[in-house]
Amino acid sequence: MQAAVESALLTETERAVMSVIHAQGETTRPEIGRALDLTKPTVSTAVAQLERHGLVAAVSARQGTLGRAAAVYGIAQSAGWLLGIDIGSTRVKLLARGLDGAPLASATRELDEPHQVQRPNLLPAVQAEVAQVMKKLSASYGPLRAVGIALPRIIPEYLAQSSSGNSGRGHQLPEMLDALSLPTGIPVLLENNVNCAALAELDRGVAAGHEDFVFLQVGVGIGSGIVADRKVLRGARGGAGEVSSLPTSWPARPRDDEFALEHYLGSRQLLARCTASWDKASGEAPDTVPTLFAYAQQGVPAAVSALAQHAQDIGQLALALTAVVDPALIVLGGGVGQNPLLTEGIREAVQRSKPYVEVSVSALGDEATVEGAVALTLDHALWSLLGSHHPRRLDGRTTVLTTGQPLND
Repeated sequence: MQAAVESALLTETERAVMSVIHAQGETTRPEIGRALDLTKPTVSTAVAQLERHGLVAAVSARQGTLGRAAAVYGIAQSAGWLLGIDIGSTRVKLLARGLDGAPLASATRELDEPHQVQRPNLLPAVQAEVAQVMKKLSASYGPLRAVGIALPRIIPEYLAQSSSGNSGRGHQLPEMLDALSLPTGIPVLLENNVNCAALAELDRGVAAGHEDFVFLQVGVGIGSGIVADRKVLRGARGGAGEVSSLPTSWPARPRDDEFALEHYLGSRQLLARCTASWDKASGEAPDTVPTLFAYAQQGVPAAVSALAQHAQDIGQLALALTAVVDPALIVLGGGVGQNPLLTEGIREAVQRSKPYVEVSVSALGDEATVEGAVALTLDHALWSLLGSHHPRRLDGRTTVLTTGQPLND
């Protein structure tokens, strides 16, 4: 694989120089020398080698007060690119970024049957979108360095099921990888979708300045991503944050309802409760969740009351999480959770008991999960190239597979 060969060829000095260029975005050789305490000839030699590898390039010139203009270096377009794939409950989203983080391509494919990972149109949708992005980028942007896939699954559980040939409620992993039609030797990183969203908020969202926070997603289903000391908390079996299976109404909770809380807080159940108790004086009952929110925006009393109660219910879940992990911030995401009609009610429910816990809506919205998938790949690609000169964000629990190798390898 080209990326592995380039990494093996780089000297420690070249890795250090490239790390400075990547961190600064754009910089000159004198600035690199000062940052690393290296001589001018040493920096010049390292930069020249990185240019030969197609990893950095002169992007502009900067005129100083005296003498010649200094060449400004950045990550080269030919350095490679990264692909994130969000396989959600209602759509597939793709996002490609260059090694410098620049956006290169994006795509969204709506799915006709929501919340069914085994739906027959899923794999063709993924395959078609990936093929288009590969065709568009591979010729101009160097090697594809890594692919990140966000799935609505507990990843270790999904791996175990796929290895045994029993994928439970979804496609087996080999089918998923085959559908991508990727070149051999590409690293593929798998991560839970809500954990990806949490990583994205940490990188470029409202949680950028926080060490400890919770991303709470409320939509068709519910879930949370817990970040402690700027790292995602995964738990012993990868199931940390799976609030959908929190027990409710004990000891009266039905034994066969493992996801009782999700069945109460999910958007379908919200709509069903609302229509069942709808006040006919308020007009025709809503038949979709967006219609319910539109009614509330218009001030229809039954809709306003339903969403006020839903905000309190979500707030109670957020409050329960604060008691366990003590975050400084709760980030609200998901198709329902990030709606501004709920924000104040959720914030009030949390801050009534924990006034020091901030409550904010996702800055990235529907893009959070796919942005997190790309963030995983960028971290992996930089670590592969730069080694110890890149402060790695991933831990040993992130699943990294390689295309063309058996699943159990």
